[in-house]
Amino acid sequence: MEKLKVLLIMLLAATSGLAVSLYTLALSLAPSESPLSVLAQIITHGFSPDLPFVIPLSPLLFLSTVLASMVGVIYFLVLPEMKSFASGNGKDTISVVLRTLKPDERKVVSVLDVHGGTYLQKFITKETGLSRLKTHRVVASLAERGVVHVEKRANTNEVSLVKWFHDGMHQ
Repeated sequence: MEKLKVLLIMLLAATSGLAVSLYTLALSLAPSESPLSVLAQIITHGFSPDLPFVIPLSPLLFLSTVLASMVGVIYFLVLPEMKSFASGNGKDTISVVLRTLKPDERKVVSVLDVHGGTYLQKFITKETGLSRLKTHRVVASLAERGVVHVEKRANTNEVSLVKWFHDGMHQ
């Protein structure tokens, strides 16, 4: 939660900086007019061609710097947390994954667990009571999420719980 607050404060500071930059630009272009009317004129008609190149470029440079900073902050605040979650092999990680599974996915995982982590898909279909198509879709979803590994065997698939998940269930 603390990292989210830092991220929101950074975003607020960046937005304020951009607003001040645009306001200052409008004041410098026409000090006698209202800055809001100058900004509206810039938005509707664009910059005057007789302006120096740097003046219209400065807010764009500021905006791109802010965006790059925000990406960096997100990368350094959020990515390490995601890596530690993905690399965690403890019971906590397994319980989080199990809570996100749909009921049919839980059925398939429990059948695989009962059979030592590996079982043929056609037998999974029989034991779970799901149709062949539904079992195929559930197994494909689990494989896409990295919970199971699927290997083709003749006219069926051999479905295995991935090692970290299977080991984590039996700690």
